[in-house]
Amino acid sequence: MPIEAIPDHVAIAVPSIDRAARRWRDELGGGWIGAAMDMEDGGFATRQLRYPGSGGRTTGARLELLEPRSERSFAAAFIRRFGARVHHVTLKVAELLPAVEQLEREGYDVVDVSVANESWHEAFLRPSQVGGMIVQVAWAPNTSEEYAVELGAPLEDPAQDAAVLHGPTLTHPDLPTSRAVWTALGAEVVDREGGLDVAWPGSQLTVRVVPGAPPTSLGLRVSGRRPLEDDPELGPATLTD
Repeated sequence: MPIEAIPDHVAIAVPSIDRAARRWRDELGGGWIGAAMDMEDGGFATRQLRYPGSGGRTTGARLELLEPRSERSFAAAFIRRFGARVHHVTLKVAELLPAVEQLEREGYDVVDVSVANESWHEAFLRPSQVGGMIVQVAWAPNTSEEYAVELGAPLEDPAQDAAVLHGPTLTHPDLPTSRAVWTALGAEVVDREGGLDVAWPGSQLTVRVVPGAPPTSLGLRVSGRRPLEDDPELGPATLTD
């Protein structure tokens, strides 16, 4: 039985949020959601951008930029191993622990389960289970925009001609296995040109899976702007949706 989840954002790891902003804000037109947050305990900083919706959706997808602030942080280790690329997708649930229990019943090894913070509960599925990317399952009482308003932080609209962010494209050598995990994560999975389209009702953020080995992320699909290549400072490639 799948969990009930809603995509919240996709995250990329970059060496510098300020430098990466040249692509994701200035060139693609995303609008900042609040200021950068320095997560001292984790040795990283984070800041989110929002993009417009399409196809009748009033809200678009959100992108999180992760910057290492310590060489011992997960973000630094990730960039050393993989470069500046897609790190995870976050799915929001109504309650974390019941969702974790359901995923475990489906045979998945959910790790780093934490409910200590009263405003953020989280758990993770490793790339070895998902293929090419981490999935974070989380609960929070407010959206990113609501937190920004509550803190009195800047809330910037996307540019009028901003790109539409659709989500990551992954490779996976076993499409039935990929279909099973995304179905367990509450998505509707349909066949598309030899691969899979993974979507949640009403959400702009989607995942595309194409055949390939080893499992990896190819980049982020956008529409409305020309494709951009991988860049070690600015982040992963953008792909035509």
